[in-house]
Amino acid sequence: MRYTLLLAALAAGCVNAVEKDVYVTDWTTVTVTTTVTAPAVTETVQPPQVQIQQAQPTSAAPAVQSVVASEPAPAVQEIVTSSAPAPAPAPVETQAAQEPAPAPVQEPAVVTTEAPVPVETVAAMSTSWSSAWTSTLSVAPASAPTEAPSTAGAPAGNSYQSAVLYNHNIHRSNHSASSVDWSADLEASAKVLASRCVYEHDVSIPGGSIGAGDYGQNIGYGVEAGDIGVMITNLMYNDEINYFPTPYGSADPDMGMFDKWGHFSQIVWKETTHVGCATVTCPSLGNVDSSMALPFTVCNYYPPGNVQSQYGDNVLAPLRQQTYVA
Repeated sequence: MRYTLLLAALAAGCVNAVEKDVYVTDWTTVTVTTTVTAPAVTETVQPPQVQIQQAQPTSAAPAVQSVVASEPAPAVQEIVTSSAPAPAPAPVETQAAQEPAPAPVQEPAVVTTEAPVPVETVAAMSTSWSSAWTSTLSVAPASAPTEAPSTAGAPAGNSYQSAVLYNHNIHRSNHSASSVDWSADLEASAKVLASRCVYEHDVSIPGGSIGAGDYGQNIGYGVEAGDIGVMITNLMYNDEINYFPTPYGSADPDMGMFDKWGHFSQIVWKETTHVGCATVTCPSLGNVDSSMALPFTVCNYYPPGNVQSQYGDNVLAPLRQQTYVA
């Protein structure tokens, strides 16, 4: 667009110069060339203003015309300074000057090379999930369920379950909490929510012996099932532990930054004994501005963590074990 304004200014300057020289030399033939040049300059100013090449590369055609049309201005000056009545060859040269159109074609090509913008968009999407975690804040239930959740150890061939348990228990041990076991009931309710492909919490889905609202929940998106350890360890634990209000031991810590540490506290919640997770790759994920397929992970916990007034007994100070990174 800046080049367009510059060409327009140069073209206007050339017109004024031509009109001034014509007045001094009083050549009647120059009047003819002036009428030919004026419409050419008038047409060159308008097409570049309409040109928007970032969206449509086909708009390169007007740009070529604007560059070529501005070329005849020097040809008119040569006609004025000639001493012989040589205006006749000059119009022939102006037609020849319009033919070198192939040269200006390179300028629109430079403009269209701004296409790398979509590449930046993809990069933004690939990192946007890292700050998209949410967590459930539970309230102490009026009465505890009478039935324990059905449990199942992680089979040797089920690497997903093994990774989920390992990346929970290694951090729980650092906070003096016992290891959690896998729950098929919690896995079932987690899979129902993940399969909806809408990024939101919902603990109203019953699963086996665990009723609606009787479990806690962490959700996240953007990490494949094969990298579930990266989500639990790197993003939910390592990235959040330093946000938890210190010193440890407060029954009701400051909740102003709960969204920054809510996953961490649920992972190490001492009274939690079971976990069940599911990861589903969704063609599109509701509540997320993305046109690409995204993996959606839901982890459910029993008994639920993040219960008000119970943080002091359930989120214990770390033992300062060596930091583990998945």
